Amino acid sequence: MAVQCKNHVGHRYVSSSAMQRFAGAARAVDRADIALFVATSDFSSEAQAIAELAGVLTVNRLQSEAWSAGTPLKALR
Repeated sequence: MAVQCKNHVGHRYVSSSAMQRFAGAARAVDRADIALFVATSDFSSEAQAIAELAGVLTVNRLQSEAWSAGTPLKALR
């Protein structure tokens, strides 16, 4: 399992370049069977598209807050 966590303030998005770097490292270097990218912000549409193509599970702030309150995390089903 490979996990990346980003603490972005305000309305900043996770960029496509950040997602490309993580997806490449998780698959090529770590050979992870599960890749999870957690961020306190949303993901740009480009970053989300790359994540879907690369099989990276994404969790934004709202999903993380719901998960910590007991709601099952859809990304891990």
